Amino acid sequence: MTTSTRSFTPPPMGRVDDLLFRVRWVLMVLAIIVTWVDAGGVTLPPLKLLAWFVATALVNLLLGLALQIPTLAPRLPIPSLVLDTLLFGALPFIAISRSNLLAYFLVFPTIVAAIRFGPKVGLFMATLLALALGAHFFLPLESPGSREILSTALPIVTLSATTIFAGYLTLHEKAAAVKQATAELDELRGMMAGTKLLYQTSSLVNLTLSYKPVLESMLEAGVKGLPQARREDGPPVGVALLFDDQDPEQRLIVAAARNLERRDESVRVPGRSGIIAEAFQSGNAVVFDHAGADPELSSFGALQRCCSGVCYPLRAGLELYGVVILACTAPRRPSTQHLELMQAFTSQAGIAFQNAKLYEASRKEQNRIIQSDSEMRQKLARDLHDGPTQKVAGLVMQLDYIQRLIESNPAQARKELGEARAAAQQAAKEIRTALFTLRPLALENKGLSAALEQYGRQLRESERIQIQVVPGDFGPELDANVAVTVFAIIEEAVGNALKHARQAPILVSVQRKENLLIAVVQDQGSGFDVKQVEEAYDKHTSLGLQNMRERASLINGNLTIVSAPGQGTRVTLAAPIPSRMASGIKS
Repeated sequence: MTTSTRSFTPPPMGRVDDLLFRVRWVLMVLAIIVTWVDAGGVTLPPLKLLAWFVATALVNLLLGLALQIPTLAPRLPIPSLVLDTLLFGALPFIAISRSNLLAYFLVFPTIVAAIRFGPKVGLFMATLLALALGAHFFLPLESPGSREILSTALPIVTLSATTIFAGYLTLHEKAAAVKQATAELDELRGMMAGTKLLYQTSSLVNLTLSYKPVLESMLEAGVKGLPQARREDGPPVGVALLFDDQDPEQRLIVAAARNLERRDESVRVPGRSGIIAEAFQSGNAVVFDHAGADPELSSFGALQRCCSGVCYPLRAGLELYGVVILACTAPRRPSTQHLELMQAFTSQAGIAFQNAKLYEASRKEQNRIIQSDSEMRQKLARDLHDGPTQKVAGLVMQLDYIQRLIESNPAQARKELGEARAAAQQAAKEIRTALFTLRPLALENKGLSAALEQYGRQLRESERIQIQVVPGDFGPELDANVAVTVFAIIEEAVGNALKHARQAPILVSVQRKENLLIAVVQDQGSGFDVKQVEEAYDKHTSLGLQNMRERASLINGNLTIVSAPGQGTRVTLAAPIPSRMASGIKS
C-alpha cells in the first residue's frame, strides 16, 4: 500500500519568519567575526559578546520551534521584532570599539519593522536606536578611548537612510501590488459577470428560436469588457452585421448594435475587403487598430473614432452568417480573457442563428407540404367532380329512363342499358386513375418504371389520350424518395399537358445517363410564355410549375421548362442517382 505525500507550502508570513530565522544565524556569526577582526584578530571576543551569542541563539531556536506550531506562527511578528530590537540593539554596548562597527547591526530590526509594519514604525524604531547610540557616545558606560564622533554619526545616518529607503520601497511595492490586485479583481469580476451572462445566453439558445436576444446579450457583454477610455472620447461600440438574404448583392446589414450612431443603422457593407474579409477568410477573430483606416469599417461614423477592437466571424460549422465587431476609443487592445470569452459568445450566437434558419426552413417546408396536400385534395375533388361524379349522376338518370322503358319499349331499354354499362365502366376507370395518382402501389412494389407504364395505360383508357411512355428500367432498387418525387413531377407535368394541350400527343421518357436520371415530359400543345408565367408566382397563378421546381430541389435535381406559344412544352428533370444503387440500375 502506497501513500501520496504533498509538500507543505507555508503561507507568506511563515516564509518571512523562516527567512529571518536564517538571517539571524548569519548576523550572529558575522558579529563575532567583526568583533574579532576589529580587535586585530589577537584576542578572543569578550565574554559579554559570547553570552549575547548564546542568548540570541536560544531565542532564535525558540522562534524557530514556534514557527512549527500553526497556532503560534501568526503571532510571532511583534514578539520577534521586540526581541530583535533588544538583542541587536545591545550589540554596540556589549563590545565597545573605536570603529563602532557593531552599531551597523541595528539596521536589521529597523528594516524588518519598516517592511512588516510600514515606514512609520521603522522610523520610530530607528529613532529610538539612534537616540540610544547618541546617548552612549556622550555618556559612555565604559571608556572606549579616543572614539570619534564620526564612528557614531555614520551608523545613525546609515540607520535612518536605510530605514527610509526600505519604507519607501515597501510603500511602492504595496501600492503596485494593491493596484495589480485591484486590476485582477476587476478583471475577475468582469469574467465572472461574462461567464454568468454566457451561461444565461446558453440557456437562452435552448429556450428560444430567435437569434436577436442572443446578439443583444453578446454585444452587452462585449462592450462592458472592452478597455475603458476617457468620457470625452466616447463609449465603446458593438455591432452585429448579418448577410441580407433579400439583397441581390448579399451585403451585410446591421442586425443589433450598442452605442452606434443613428445614421450608421442603415449602412450596408459588402464584406469583401479589409478586416471583415480577413475574418471570413481565416475563420478566426481579427484584432485591429484604427478602424477609421479600414475600407469598410470606416463607413460607420461611430467606428471612425475607435482606436482598437476585434472582429469575430459569426459562423456555425461551415456556414457564415456575418460578423460581430467590438471597438473602443482606448488605445489598449482587448485582453486575452475578453477575447476568449467573446469567442464563446460568438459561437453561441452562430448556433442560435443556425437554429433560427433551420426553424424557418422547416416552417417553410411544413407550409409547402400542407399546401401541396391541400392542392392534391382539391385536384382529386375536381377530378372526381368533373369525371366520375358527373358520369355517376348521368348514370342514375339513365337508369331511371331505362326503368320507364322496360315495359313500353324493351328493345330501346336494352340499348340504353348497354350504354349505361359502358358509362359505369368508364367511371370506374377514372376513379381507379384518381386513386392511383394518390398512392400508386406499383411504385412501392415494382418500382418507378412499372408505375409509369401502369399510369400511361390508365390514362389511355380513362382519358382516351395519345400518351407514349418510355419508362426505362428503374426497379425497386431505386431510392424510394427519388422514385416518389420523380413520379410526382411527371404526374404534375402530364396534368398540366392534359389541361392545356387539348388532347395533343404526350411523350413521357425516363432514362439513365451516367449517374443521372433524366425524365422528360413533352407535349405538342399550344405552349406558353415561361417567363411571363413564372413572374406571376406571387399571384398564385402558376403553383404547378413552382411545385415541380421545389420537388426537384428535394432530390438535388435540376428542372428546366422549355416552351413558347404555338410550339408545345418540354419539361426535363435531371436528378442524381444515389451512389450506393447507381451500379445496380440499368439504362
